[in-house]
Amino acid sequence: MDSSGVAVQMQGPPPNAQGLPPGLQYLAGLNEINIHQHLDILEVATGFERNNKYKICNNQDQQFMYAKEDTDCCTRQLCGPGRPFTMNITDNNFQPLISLYRPLRCQASFMWCCYLQEMDIMSPPGLSVGGIKQLWTPWKPKFQVHDAQQTPLFEIEGECCFCCPCTDIMFTVTDIAKGQQIGEIIKHWGGCREIFGGVNDFKVTFPMEMDTMQKALLLGATFLIDFNYFEPKKN
Repeated sequence: MDSSGVAVQMQGPPPNAQGLPPGLQYLAGLNEINIHQHLDILEVATGFERNNKYKICNNQDQQFMYAKEDTDCCTRQLCGPGRPFTMNITDNNFQPLISLYRPLRCQASFMWCCYLQEMDIMSPPGLSVGGIKQLWTPWKPKFQVHDAQQTPLFEIEGECCFCCPCTDIMFTVTDIAKGQQIGEIIKHWGGCREIFGGVNDFKVTFPMEMDTMQKALLLGATFLIDFNYFEPKKN
């Protein structure tokens, strides 16, 4: 972001990114992305849940994608952060790139072992490239990322104290085939923005040479983690 707090847009895609859906070439040349949830003043003032919006930026906070939730009003108010949602991710010209869909899931702890969270990721929208499934554990958050053929690719594991205030929360990303950590999803402590606005900021890291669609899967996983653990419960 610049000194005024406004995200600066990227001027052009990195080189050598042929054969990708339009706009995704930005993602191909990155090893880190930052996700900033939009502070909705009307929502803060009224307590009336509105569709979430996010700016997706590179490591210099230059915006190259935009994400917006598409959920009806009644669902947002009645179901809270456990609601089913579609998240549409576009480039800066609002051309569709990625679509995320999470079905309705109960967030009650006694149901976690049999009604776990999941998300389908499509790019371009309508064509599944994989998804994320929550794995049951008694204490640590844990997810498995798979491709369109249901082949497990990554495991994402959080910390035991994943709801501690005033600190960054880290989720490690492990390559299942290699058995080694290859990235992180970090939920940054947002200070007043988080306390009074209920908005969250994330950083996602991965190898530069990682397949672009696999990067898209980790991007999608970040939104599932956000809704599952860090969205304020207003009802």
